[in-house]
Amino acid sequence: MGIKGDKRKVGLILSGQPLPIQDANIYMTQPTIQNIVLFGEDDFFAAINIIINLNTFIEQIKQGNSELTIISDFQLLLMLMEQDSTIKTLINSLFSLVFPNYEIEVAEQAINFFITQDEKRIMVGRLHPFNFEFFQTVLSDAFIPVGDEDREPEYNPANELANKIAEKIKEGRAKIHAMQAEQEGEKSLYGQYASVLSIGMHMDVNIFYNYTPFQLYDAYRRFFSKEASDYYRRIASMPMMDVSKIEEPPD
Repeated sequence: MGIKGDKRKVGLILSGQPLPIQDANIYMTQPTIQNIVLFGEDDFFAAINIIINLNTFIEQIKQGNSELTIISDFQLLLMLMEQDSTIKTLINSLFSLVFPNYEIEVAEQAINFFITQDEKRIMVGRLHPFNFEFFQTVLSDAFIPVGDEDREPEYNPANELANKIAEKIKEGRAKIHAMQAEQEGEKSLYGQYASVLSIGMHMDVNIFYNYTPFQLYDAYRRFFSKEASDYYRRIASMPMMDVSKIEEPPD
């Protein structure tokens, strides 16, 4: 995530509270896993990736058309939403999920946010080319887990022993994923995370469906970090085992 080292920001996202969008005067709600599953997990990830990777997404559109090079990525997104019903539906649906407290209107140059107060419709904030990057960052921080490109957590082992454990976990996970895809087809990413944590931590799976994505990613990553730490301690407590040259994994 783009929040490494920012403890205050990490704490806010981990709390599950609404997140402010800088210079837009609006707050983004963090949906629970249950909300996202009802919304449609594939549609959720598709919409998130369109917005976060907008520059890459529209790169081909700009190629060969010099007139488009002077138009901002945000403005092109609005144009795409107007011309492509699939993109429009995806983005509008995502906005209804993460901005449930606002009435949203897509204008020619901005996306405007309204509330109703004393029976009056009041515009309270807007997204435009100059603050859209802040919105992209918040989306990435809240919904994209730390780790590699396949959206799974990175363990960043601190020593040789932890590295070997991490590699075994990854190898085993890859084999399980391949078997599941072959035998049963693709499964829910969030469902897999919740299931692993439920079994590994001996907790009701429904508890994890009430987590936000960030909370679920954090719990998943820390669970495997704890597994590595516990494994080290078991090895260290065995007779005749010398771990003096191995750095102990973080607690």
